[in-house]
Amino acid sequence: MIKVGFLVSYDFKYLYQSIPLVYNDADLIVLAVDKERLTWSGNPLVIDPDFFEWVQKFDVLKKIVIYEDSFFVPENTPAQNDTRERNLLAKAMGEGGWHIQIDSDEYFNDFKSFTDFLKERNNLLQNPEANPVEIHVQWITLFKKIEGGFLYVKDSLDTIEVATNVPKYKYMRATRHSKKIITKYILLHQSWARDDDEIYTKITNWSHRDDSDNLAFFEFWKKINLTNYKEFTNLHENDPTKWNSLGFIAEDEIYSLKLTISTFDLFKLKLKKKLIQFIREKLPVSLQNNIRDLFKKLIK
Repeated sequence: MIKVGFLVSYDFKYLYQSIPLVYNDADLIVLAVDKERLTWSGNPLVIDPDFFEWVQKFDVLKKIVIYEDSFFVPENTPAQNDTRERNLLAKAMGEGGWHIQIDSDEYFNDFKSFTDFLKERNNLLQNPEANPVEIHVQWITLFKKIEGGFLYVKDSLDTIEVATNVPKYKYMRATRHSKKIITKYILLHQSWARDDDEIYTKITNWSHRDDSDNLAFFEFWKKINLTNYKEFTNLHENDPTKWNSLGFIAEDEIYSLKLTISTFDLFKLKLKKKLIQFIREKLPVSLQNNIRDLFKKLIK
């Protein structure tokens, strides 16, 4: 089975777009909703009742289940509450099959091909505990909504873990299984491409609330526009080197998901360069030589 779980919170409105993208190729979709209507930070959230009416009407094949529970624990950090909710969601989705978790503001480019990729590896479902795997996709972040389109993170090296055969989450969506597969598939992340009020709600309630000075980054974000975006580099709020620069993409290309802004070959090339740089800067020369000799043997 292909099982998809969504977290439903203050940004529920993006589910009107993200759910239809996966609906036809999912066997089960579970929507996790806090029954007290609280965020991971314990702040109140509002979900329009019309959303649940839309789900009921849209779900003609009866694939969607609403799972309500208490996901806010006062003594936990937002990140801990995030991880806890994902594990509870995994239990609600049931044992077996491929578990996929997608956030409300993430849009899966070519979900059918991704599920075909998973089904080709259904042998990993036979004895999953002996062969746990974490499957990543390329994560393309929309940085800001501007007139005519979006600024997006250009040539990003971001990937995000979305699928696993053993849904035991250690940190948010990360299972930290030893075997990881990085794929060419794209998950488009609405992320920072929201109205100012939405951004403020996001940074005061999300998992990364305590990771950095989000309010300072918010003020920086507000200054970026269509005329000056090319001036900025190293933009990520926690790890600046992850987001090198910004590009522009027209709105009609985003919503039709006709994305040509990231290629798998480019991704692999940049990852290789990062690895070589890490080896040269972080490892002693003797160890570098040993690694070089090992690669020569493997090539033979």
